[in-house]
Amino acid sequence: MVSKYTGQRAHVFIDSGNNAIISTGSTIAGQKYFVMDRADSSALPVPAGMIFQAPRTGTQLTLIAGDRIYHINEERFCKTTASFELGEDAVEVGDDCHPASTIASGITTFSGSMSGLFRYDPVTDEFENIIQDILNKFMTVVHDNGNGVYEVHPKDDSQAYILTQLNSGAKTGQMENYLFAPIVINSMSISLGHGDPQSKDISFTLGHGSPIVYCVPAA
Repeated sequence: MVSKYTGQRAHVFIDSGNNAIISTGSTIAGQKYFVMDRADSSALPVPAGMIFQAPRTGTQLTLIAGDRIYHINEERFCKTTASFELGEDAVEVGDDCHPASTIASGITTFSGSMSGLFRYDPVTDEFENIIQDILNKFMTVVHDNGNGVYEVHPKDDSQAYILTQLNSGAKTGQMENYLFAPIVINSMSISLGHGDPQSKDISFTLGHGSPIVYCVPAA
């Protein structure tokens, strides 16, 4: 019998893209990384622009000169709806022997949108981190502690990273199936109707890198 799941089983994580780039040392067990650059004789398992998960046990991967990786910080985006669209353009190659012929361009496009509610810490009433990170893509965020200490976070429009586990709840030994892509968050709308929950909608397109499917056994 084939298993089928609702969209509720798909959990979305977004990394805002403001972690440090790592170019020396070794990977950390079970951590996910985005490969910024890969040296010719590197031990990194995927090309630049893709994601991988470090071994959960055993020997870790040692970086060499020319390797640069980014530690993916998996912040949960609690969605109400989400949709992704992938496409590939067709190139006209028709001639009088083969009229109206086309070939694939070889360039994959990736875009999508997500909706979610504004979520606040139940004790402090602060935004959850991921909400502040998304707002920071469009505007400066200022933290004032009320006693003369100010933290200014200038607008940061660097690319983000989206990781969607399609089958959350997979048991140990079963495969976890992920969709991953570097993205640019290019629009955000906020709804504050009197009779409605505070909500946000974001849309995004592909950033620098490749969308991939990543499959790994659940721990």
